[in-house]
Amino acid sequence: MNSHPKSATSVKKYGLALHTASRELGFAISNFAGESRCATWNLDRDLATHLHQYLVEFIQPQTWADLAFIAVAKGPGGFTGTRIGMVTARTLAQQLDIPIFTISTLAAFAWAQPPQPPLIKGGLLELEPPLHSGRLLELEPPQPRAGTHHPPPLHSGGLLRDDVAVQMPAQRGQLFGAVYSVNQDSGLNELFPDTVMTPESWQEKLDGWGNSYQLIEATSGLGASVSSVLELAYLEWQMGSRPDWSDALPFYGQHPVKGN
Repeated sequence: MNSHPKSATSVKKYGLALHTASRELGFAISNFAGESRCATWNLDRDLATHLHQYLVEFIQPQTWADLAFIAVAKGPGGFTGTRIGMVTARTLAQQLDIPIFTISTLAAFAWAQPPQPPLIKGGLLELEPPLHSGRLLELEPPQPRAGTHHPPPLHSGGLLRDDVAVQMPAQRGQLFGAVYSVNQDSGLNELFPDTVMTPESWQEKLDGWGNSYQLIEATSGLGASVSSVLELAYLEWQMGSRPDWSDALPFYGQHPVKGN
C-alpha cells in the first residue's frame, strides 16, 4: 500500500494546451509553479495522423487525472486542423469533466510578442515567428525526440503597451484582423474582434484607429504560440472562469469552399 498518497492539493493542478490551427502541432503543459514544458512538430497534412500519438507521449509523466483544465486554439486558421484540435479538446474536457478554454489564434500570437516601439499608422511590422512570452510559464525543454522543436525563451514581455493589431492571411485574398490591448496582469482586452475582411477594409479600420498601435503579421510559426494559449487560459482560470465543454466552439471565419 502506498504510504504517501497524493494529497487533495496535489492532483488536478496542471493545464494542458493544444494548438492545431496551422501546419504545426503544438502542446504546452504547466502547473504554474515552475514545472512546465512545450513542444511543436511541423506535421502539415499529417497532423490528424499523429496528433493522438504525440499527445499521449507528450503528457507523460503526468496523467489525465492531473489536469485541471484544457486550452485550445480556436482559430482562425486551417479548417481541418482547427476542427481536429477542437474536437480533441472538447472530448478530453467532457470525459475528464474539466473546463475548456478556447483562445483566439490571433490573441495568442499577440500575447507572444515582445513590446515594440509605437508604429506609424499604415505601416507593417514583420516579426519573427513567436516563441513564448515568458509571462507566466518558466518552460523547461522537453525530452528530445525526432521532429520536435523546443523554442527557447525569447523575452519577459507583459508590459502595458500600445494596442496590438494582428493580421493573418485568409482565403480568397482576404485577411483576418483583430486589435487587442495587452497587460501583464489582466491579459488581453479585445478592442476589435477577430474578423475576416478585405485588405482595403482592414486598412481603413487601422487608418481610423484612435490610438497608437503595433501591427504584426501572423504568417508562420503559429504552433509555437501554444504556450501563450495556455497562459491566457490560466489568466481566465485565475479569475474564476470555468467554461463547459459544450460552449467550446471553433472560429473559422470563412467557409473552406468558395461561394459559401
